[in-house]
Amino acid sequence: MHAWNRAYADVSLLLLFITIMIGPLSRLNNLFIRFLSWRRELGIWCFIMALLHVYVLFQGWFYWEPIRLIIGVNQETGQLSFDPGFTLANLVGGVGLAYLFLLALISNNYSIKVLGRRSWDYLQKKSGTLYILGVLHTAYFLFFFRLGNYNWVQKPFLVTVTVIFVLQWAVFIRSVYQSKNRRKIE
Repeated sequence: MHAWNRAYADVSLLLLFITIMIGPLSRLNNLFIRFLSWRRELGIWCFIMALLHVYVLFQGWFYWEPIRLIIGVNQETGQLSFDPGFTLANLVGGVGLAYLFLLALISNNYSIKVLGRRSWDYLQKKSGTLYILGVLHTAYFLFFFRLGNYNWVQKPFLVTVTVIFVLQWAVFIRSVYQSKNRRKIE
């Protein structure tokens, strides 16, 4: 059960990372512009994988008792015990899932018509909030939950978060540079 839980969580996170990276990459290199239209489908699949992650958790670990999201279960003893980090990580994950649901729900042409293009773009561009929630939730379970247990995803996670950080700063620096050059020309 735990392997399925982790697999769905890892795939969901990978899809989120790819979706987030497409924007900065397309602004840095025109070769990536063709992938902009894929973000919608990747985001929807990210939501589906996150939902399956939560389903497997509820089915196999929480036994459909929501209190277990707040009060952790010691896997060795099966006893309930309060862990503030576990509780906070699950709350952050829950908020992230709700936000991901909202983004997936409006990822269609009908929503663009109903909301208007500018409003729809505004909501979709707030996916950085979702990214931060996903990183915080994942970081807790990779680095702070059950200390001493090695997880091979730790290093790729750190590398990917660093790459996304560098990409976003590269786009920012490039836009500042381009803005200054435009002012000089005018």
